[in-house]
Amino acid sequence: MVKKKHYVYKYVSTGNGYVHAHGKDKKIVKLFFRFVLFIMGTFLIYFGSKKLINFVYNSDKMVVKDIEIIRTRNVTKAEIKELLPFKIGDNLLRVNLSEAEYEIKKLKPELKDIIINRGWKKIKVKLYEKTPEAFVMNSGSLFGIDFDNKLFPLRGFMNIMKLPKLFYKSNLERKELLNFIERFKPVCGDYLSKVSEMRFGNTKDLIFVMRNNTLVFWGKERPECLAYKFKRFQKVYLDAVSKHKKLEYIDMTLYDLGRAVVKPVVLD
Repeated sequence: MVKKKHYVYKYVSTGNGYVHAHGKDKKIVKLFFRFVLFIMGTFLIYFGSKKLINFVYNSDKMVVKDIEIIRTRNVTKAEIKELLPFKIGDNLLRVNLSEAEYEIKKLKPELKDIIINRGWKKIKVKLYEKTPEAFVMNSGSLFGIDFDNKLFPLRGFMNIMKLPKLFYKSNLERKELLNFIERFKPVCGDYLSKVSEMRFGNTKDLIFVMRNNTLVFWGKERPECLAYKFKRFQKVYLDAVSKHKKLEYIDMTLYDLGRAVVKPVVLD
């Protein structure tokens, strides 16, 4: 038995009588009107948004009323404000914050980071200043250096910090000295404040010069023994200074073999 196809006809008044409209044709008409409405709505939203954006960008209600700079220690607020590519009265939304952060970090190597955020009629600038872990000489001037192995000018209280000055023959040696300090610092407490210089000897042994001019031949670095070796060194040093007024050097290069050599200064 063959099924017959059925069509649904609806009659639409034309004023002079009735004509029938196919169901599929009516569906196409509806889709067409929806499409037209969608296009019209899209244009209205686009032009409306554009007008709104132009209004906001040119409105005197959206201007910078205040610039707040926080977390300053050595870098002054005045010099940061001088470098900002915007000022009080500028439109808040026209400010390019990412570009400002990039430019200031490039001009101020003593900053580890800078974060600039918008607020209500306000821009907040947060500074993260670098802290030196050691001093280095560069072109006859003293600079700070951190564990990122980057030099930066000394500011404010940095000049009076008691940190070792690094002497090196290459950037690789400088990096190796910084790596040692980074591992040594948690172990030795405030001992680094007593070290005035740090360098490698001819055989790549570490050498410290203490502020009382005592040389410490530390030897090869073995990170796994660092804490134990420093603890034993302290005992050797305290025992030596209790017996002698001044020390020329303490040699710890053979301490792995159970030997430490102390040489006092011979006084005339």
